[in-house]
Parts: sequence; structure tokens; C-alpha cells
Amino acid sequence: MTTKAKTKTKSKSKYLNQYEEQMNMCIRCAYCFEKCPVIKEIQWDTDGARGKVIISYGLLTGDLEPSQHIADKLFQCTFCRDCIERCPSNVSILDIISSARADIVDAGYASDTHKYVINNVKNTGNIYGDTEVISPEQEGETPLFIGCQYLSRPNKTKKYIKILEKLGINPQVQKEICCGFPMEALGFREEFKTHKEKFQKAFPFKKAITFCPTCTVFLREGHEIDAKHVLQVILEKLPKADLGMKVTYHDPCDFSRGLKIIDEPRKILEKLGVEMKNSKEQSSCCGGGGGILMSDQALSDGIARKRMKEAVETGVDIIVTSCPTCETVLKKAATEINESEGTNMVVRNIEDIIWKGLK
Repeated sequence: MTTKAKTKTKSKSKYLNQYEEQMNMCIRCAYCFEKCPVIKEIQWDTDGARGKVIISYGLLTGDLEPSQHIADKLFQCTFCRDCIERCPSNVSILDIISSARADIVDAGYASDTHKYVINNVKNTGNIYGDTEVISPEQEGETPLFIGCQYLSRPNKTKKYIKILEKLGINPQVQKEICCGFPMEALGFREEFKTHKEKFQKAFPFKKAITFCPTCTVFLREGHEIDAKHVLQVILEKLPKADLGMKVTYHDPCDFSRGLKIIDEPRKILEKLGVEMKNSKEQSSCCGGGGGILMSDQALSDGIARKRMKEAVETGVDIIVTSCPTCETVLKKAATEINESEGTNMVVRNIEDIIWKGLK
């Protein structure tokens, strides 16, 4: 890189500087296009990982000025991690995109929707701004982190806790706040620094059981907590049961590619499962991750409909997942597909299936 470019680097970027070498490692091969859910929906180069890395490099060097158009492109990413699985150069793509987002936010291009969610976390401790959220506090032996999504679904939370207790596990639950992933993913780095201190005071544990796949990944990567997803814990103690139904399983991105949890849910659903054509490490994204559900609803819906059509092709009428975000977006897609194509797809979270088996 020229001396002039290096001078631009120092003046134009606050967060991307450390990834200059990583961006130069990208060989522009476009393997990241193959399963990218955003590329499949919009089909412009800038919508894939390669394009976003090039945009980020332009921001780093100063060849591109921050703008709303660039901000919109950088936020059109579900953080599904498929590009990371395919990248032959092992480029840290998500770190680059999240850092570019941070520079864009720092330049004043944060969306009102994202600001609203971040302010919710700062003011109420959860992404919904719900001041009435109540953690089901109880004494126990093993710390349990519930997360915003499950705290907003108290019946599902109670069901998971009852499942753990029925299997002889005594979870410790206390008042908690958001893990801070939205702040990190959406580029609000300064806010996350402050929040991280608050989180570690509220949840001062080095090990934990978790309910949400995304929280599980972020507790590990963002807080260095040895987080174990509840399905891993359940599998160790769950008796086998044939429930007399046929289902297909949707791998959440943070499960299959983030946590490498692939076999555990299938073993729990043993005798019940029919695989979709894109599953396990190659699972198609539901369209709900990376903040895209907040900033581009139409894009999220289009990705979700494609995934639901893959489920319909299996011939079963129940799709099971283990992520509350996936459950939400797939339910909406199922309703649309059922109405337009006369199908009868039902979306269930895996804890419902486990609970039925234990009863």
C-alpha cells in the first residue's frame, strides 16, 4: 500500500485499522457467494462478503466516504457465518464487517431503529425496552443465562427450567441484563464497553448454561464465559422416546457454524427427522440474524420464505428449530407459504418436543 494510503488509513478509520492485513488476504474468489442468503435475494456483488470487505477497505483507505448508502449495504448481512466456512484465506469477515459498521456508526450513520434497540438495552437491560421483564430467580447449583429472547417468552423459559429440573439439574437464576451482542454486532462499540462492565457485575460467572444460540456464542466470544447450550446438557441425560411424528430440523446459524452443535439436536430428535437439502454445516439461514430483522424486514422475509420452501420439499409438515429468532421469522414465513401454496407447515421450538417426550 502507498504511503498516501496509509496516511488516509489513520485519518479515516477508528475500528478497521487492525484488519488491514486481513482485508488484503481476501483473494476476491467469490466462494462466499455460493450460499450467502443476501446475495441470493438481491444479487449484487456488494451484497456478499467479498463486496463488503471491499467496501470496508475503501472506508479504511479513505477512497470511500461514509454515507447512508454504504451503511445500508454493511447492515445487509445476517451474520450467518457461511462465508467464513467457505473462505479459503480464512479472512475474519464478521470482524471486518462489524468493525466497518462501528466506523459507520461513529460517522453518524446509525439507523433510528438500531439506536432505539441500543437505548432499550442501556435503559432497561433488554432489547425490547420492557421495564416489566422478570427473571424467574431461584437458588441453584449451575448458573443459567436466559437472554432477552427467552425472558420475553416466560412460558418457554419455565418449560426449559422444568425440563432441566426433571433431568436432575438445579439451575441458579438471578436478575440479568442483555449480553450486549446487539451493541457489538450493530457497531455501537463505545456503548458496549460500558455495558460489558455492567454485564460482568450482573453475571460474574465463568461457566453457564444458556438457552439462546446467539447468547451462547457471544458469552464465549465477547465475555470469555464457558457457556454450554441447554441442548448439550439435556442430551447427556435425556431418555430416548419415539413420539410418532415426522419433523425436519432447521439448524440455526449460530448453532451449526458458530457453536458446531449439529449432532446434539438430531440425537434428541432421533427417529423423527427428515433432513432438508441444506442442513448441518450447510444449513440455509432463516434471515433473522445480524440485525437485519430490524433494518430490512423485506429482505429478512424473502430469505425466510426460501428456507421454508426447503422445509416443504421434505414432505413433512413440522419444522423444528432451537433458536427463538429462527422460530419467529420461520413462523411468519410458514403463515405466508401456507396461505399462498396451500401447505400446512407448523414451526416448533425443540423444547416443546423435548417436553412432550418427557411427559
